[in-house]
Amino acid sequence: MPELYTERLPRELLRDRIACVWTGRASGDVRGVLPDGCIDIVWSPGRGLRVAGPDTASRPAAVPAGTTLIGVRFMPGVAAPILGAPISSLTDLEIPLSDVWPRNPVNRLQGCLDEARSPAESVCALEDAIAERLCAAPDPDPMARVMIAAITRIVAIGTESCSFPAISERQLRRRFRASVGYGPKTFERVARFRHFLRLANAAPNEGGSARSLARIAAAAGYADQSHLNRECMRFAGRTPGQIVRELQPMSDLFKTLDFHTATIAP
Repeated sequence: MPELYTERLPRELLRDRIACVWTGRASGDVRGVLPDGCIDIVWSPGRGLRVAGPDTASRPAAVPAGTTLIGVRFMPGVAAPILGAPISSLTDLEIPLSDVWPRNPVNRLQGCLDEARSPAESVCALEDAIAERLCAAPDPDPMARVMIAAITRIVAIGTESCSFPAISERQLRRRFRASVGYGPKTFERVARFRHFLRLANAAPNEGGSARSLARIAAAAGYADQSHLNRECMRFAGRTPGQIVRELQPMSDLFKTLDFHTATIAP
């Protein structure tokens, strides 16, 4: 996470699509940003507007330390109609916004950002552009949103698997990938990994001892600590103990796994 990172709720019109708007300063951390299942539109001076797709592994820092960053973070499953592209085409990628949005709106937004006198004005410009796109965008796939809510409940409170309308597994997986960026099983693994981080973040004084990690692994729904170890290496390239020792304050979005009702400090 960037240093001096702050976030707030977007304007009310956008709250069913955007989890938060944020500002920060790049840390230059080569260890990378950890997967979270979300898509961000990010602006920074000199690099312009970029789309950061959903990751399946940590993404190394792409900007020099100290660079100002302004961004909006979409809730999982809702960005495809606004971006105008299936999210599966953005997985593990960071691309120019102009690759998915028409050139004129991107140039207009870039001009507003270049002229902004403060981070607050930059955030407002991003919100204006997304609100304009939202007016003409179709609704997100309701099937994907139902599945996302069900999976996050399963991970957070251990409910049983939910049943879905009678469509083929192949069609269900295709629609989910187009909305989220990867299949339901991968999304569940990412959500469980974030659940582990949330629990570890809530008990920072316990450290990374084997005993505390085993307890957190069980609470997060991992079969055992070996299972947690494998998933941490997959998503972060580091052991659970290393992650816990390095853990920075988490985005308010991930203090709950219910992405659609997350309470984010104004």
